[in-house]
Amino acid sequence: MKRGETETETCRLNGWSVGTVLVGDEGFGPEAIVITAIGEKSILAKKVRDNTGCAVENPEESLWTLKYRDWVRV
Repeated sequence: MKRGETETETCRLNGWSVGTVLVGDEGFGPEAIVITAIGEKSILAKKVRDNTGCAVENPEESLWTLKYRDWVRV
């Protein structure tokens, strides 16, 4: 994963856009998110799979940071 100075730049550098599903592990098991919006500096995403591997029911859109995990596109 290439990292930019902002979340938006990180998405651009990696070719990620709205609808991209990413998986990352912060040490507690992998979680999956889907990018729902990309702004000037930030992104919005929904967690669609939790760290136990279960789908998240009615996921809510929220601000996400990409800098604490090595995200991989799936």
